[in-house]
Amino acid sequence: MGSWVKRAAVALAALALTAIPAAAQVPDPFARELAQRLARGEELLTQNGYSRAAGPFSGGLAERGARRNTVMLRAGQDYRIFGVCDARCRDLDLRLFGPNGQLVGQDVLDDAVPIVHIRPTVTGNYDIEALMQRCAGQPCWYAFNVYSR
Repeated sequence: MGSWVKRAAVALAALALTAIPAAAQVPDPFARELAQRLARGEELLTQNGYSRAAGPFSGGLAERGARRNTVMLRAGQDYRIFGVCDARCRDLDLRLFGPNGQLVGQDVLDDAVPIVHIRPTVTGNYDIEALMQRCAGQPCWYAFNVYSR
C-alpha cells in the first residue's frame, strides 16, 4: 500500500474514532494511536482477503472494566475481530457471545492485541465484550473492528 494511502487510512480511522458519541469519545492523542494500530492490523487482514464489516468500536475502560457492543453476524461467514489498546494498556481481552448469550469465541491471552476468529453457525446479533484486564492509566483506551470474508 502506498505511503499516502496509509496516511489517508490512518486519518480516516482517527476521524471515525473521534466521531462517536461524546460519552465514549476517544481523546487525542489516544485516537490517533488507536487508529494507527488498527490500520496496521487492517492492512494484514485485507492482504488475506478480509474487509471491514463493522467498527471501529472504541472507548475507555478502567482496569477490570468491560463494555459490550452488538453486531449482526451471518451464519457461514468467516469473521475476525481485531482489537487494540493504548500504550498504557497491558492486557485487553475480547469475548464474543452468541444470540442466546452463550460464549462462542474469545481471545483472553495475556496481550494487548486480541483477535477472535469465528464462523457463526447462526445468523443473529452477537455481543462483543471488551475487557481491560490490566491498565496503567485511568482509563485505558481501546478500539476494535470486525472483518469478514
